[in-house]
Amino acid sequence: MSRQIREIRVLDLITYALLPPLLIAALWVICCLVILPVPHPWIAYTVTALLTYLPLRRALIGLVLLYKAFAPLRVRGECRFHPSCSTYMIMAIQKYGILIGVYKGIRRILRCKPPNGGEDFP
Repeated sequence: MSRQIREIRVLDLITYALLPPLLIAALWVICCLVILPVPHPWIAYTVTALLTYLPLRRALIGLVLLYKAFAPLRVRGECRFHPSCSTYMIMAIQKYGILIGVYKGIRRILRCKPPNGGEDFP
């Protein structure tokens, strides 16, 4: 049921945190220049929304990986749950998608205070 999160590597940070925003920007420019002049602009908006969903998901996971790589150990070591809250956020985004995954991750972070704790998977 639980997914193993690999160690954080520089290649992962580049692939997850830097590439998706660049792809989103490139797709947006292409769609604005090529697709938007069509008579039905809702088609262009739908296409751009579909094309940016997966890169946005990867960008959010990349932000969490950046947090895990650069946050102070004092902050990261305070989590009372297993897996940690950042790992839970990644697992929730992978399992439920962007909106529900981020919602569940934020709810988990807000629960991280005494008497709560223990093992909790999305």
